[in-house]
Order: sequence, then structure tokens, then C-alpha cells
Amino acid sequence: MLTTSTEPGNYPGDGTASENWPGFGAGSVGVLNTMAPGHFNVSGIVDLARKPPILWIHGTADAIVSDASFFDLNHLGALGVIPGWPGEDVAPAQPMVSQTRDVLDAYAAAGGTVTEVELEGAGHSPHLERPEEFRAALRKHIGA
Repeated sequence: MLTTSTEPGNYPGDGTASENWPGFGAGSVGVLNTMAPGHFNVSGIVDLARKPPILWIHGTADAIVSDASFFDLNHLGALGVIPGWPGEDVAPAQPMVSQTRDVLDAYAAAGGTVTEVELEGAGHSPHLERPEEFRAALRKHIGA
């Protein structure tokens, strides 16, 4: 994070106007835009011919990557924090953890190996918050 540039084209990225709520969307450049659904789709890993083993380590208290993310405007709209939310049928929250788990379950069903390690109470940076547990899981995964 100390080397992150906030110059145009890097962090957070640009935006574009949208007729849909909340009136804007992800643009075409920038770090955060690389993770927007229009640019980022990892479901293709399911169809890989060679499937490397996957280790997914995450915290249960992550406020950013969550099924109830405080960075998801639709979730904040549902909570009444962002006014004008048009409702679940128009602007549903993104269930990030469930979506990730669905892709990894499909990967495993297609012959891949997935190990999920949930660190209870850890947030968005389990490698910093729980380094010993993180390192132990990583070492086990790589066979060290």
C-alpha cells in the first residue's frame, strides 16, 4: 500500500456515468476497476485442463470482501445509508464470499483441489492480523 499511486489511471480508477442507480459505474482504468464484474471474471478457472491446487485464506470479519460489504453501494443502500436505493430486485448487493465459494465449489467438482481456511474474527488482511495461522496454512499448502 505504501507504493500505491493515486495518479490518474491507477488508484482508485476512473468512473463512468450510468443511467442505473447510483448513477455511475466502474470505468476502464485503475486498480479497483480491474475487480469490477465487467472486467473481472474468474469462473473460467473451472474449465482449466490443468487445475493447480487452490488455497483460499480469508477472515470472517472482512468488511470489504463480504456478503455484506461496506464497500458495496447496493448493500449500503439496503441499510438506508445511501439514499435512493431502488430495491433488491433492481440493485441487489453482491454476495462476494458466496460467489467466490460457488466458483471454487465448481472448480472442485470439475476435479480441482480447494482448501478454504476461514480465520474467525480476522478482517481484510489475515496475513497481517493472524500471520502465524496464515503462514501455517500456506506452508501446509505448498508442502513446506
